[in-house]
Amino acid sequence: MAMNPLAKYTKIEEISTKLVTNGVIPYKEGVLGPKGVKCGVCARSARDEMTLNTPDMLLNGDAVSRVIENCVPNVIDADELYVNDVEMLLIAIKVASKEETYDINVVCPECEKEGRFERNLSYLLETAQAFEEIPSIDLDNGLRLEFRPLTWKEYSSFAERMFSEQQKTKFLETADIDKDEKVKIFSEVFENMAQLNFDMIGGVIAKIITPDGDEVVEKEFINEWLGQQSKGVLKLIREKMDEVLEIGVSHSMEVECDGCNHQWEIDGLKYDPSHFFE
Repeated sequence: MAMNPLAKYTKIEEISTKLVTNGVIPYKEGVLGPKGVKCGVCARSARDEMTLNTPDMLLNGDAVSRVIENCVPNVIDADELYVNDVEMLLIAIKVASKEETYDINVVCPECEKEGRFERNLSYLLETAQAFEEIPSIDLDNGLRLEFRPLTWKEYSSFAERMFSEQQKTKFLETADIDKDEKVKIFSEVFENMAQLNFDMIGGVIAKIITPDGDEVVEKEFINEWLGQQSKGVLKLIREKMDEVLEIGVSHSMEVECDGCNHQWEIDGLKYDPSHFFE
């Protein structure tokens, strides 16, 4: 079959960016190409737009994986990218597609006026915090826990499970069913959400190092150990998990209401693909 003479014009890397994990949190073989953590980024194609408008693919994470693989030639397996790097690349793809800002609609907590603020996406890329060392905590019993971010596949699976439980809760709010049955379902939802939280905590522990120097990486052993820990230890681990997942692009922004001049900080500005590319 003849080589398409247009092939070299289909993928043009518009910008270059370095992954948040910075080579500090290693990837297994087959996730990244020869450039490692330095990635050229192409603009979205018409096919990418269709993918991002497919609800099922957005819900299970496939849309984001396929678009990243199409727009970032150095990414071979986007499912196994760490979620911090995925967020960075989503913003980079938007910038490569000549979209420099991201609008945020918020209500002023002082006067309740609704306002719209713009975030400069190039600035977010330039100021993103990179991993400088492997995140870890030392427990009083001598164990050292080393952490990693969730992969996109893991994150998407947790998001699907959470969505399913949220849908059950919405159903129960309006469902005309027996009170005992409603209590039973609410109890199941609570248990499922507790298990989801536990699984997420276990997912970010890369290894546990004993005082003797033994390294435990097997998930079944780590999860068994987790299940026997106190609330205090789980709280420490959860706080470290939240810290790890915050590294990268800034999720906060200082704003001022143009109605009453009230100033405050918006937190939790994650980049939801279902709205980010509208």
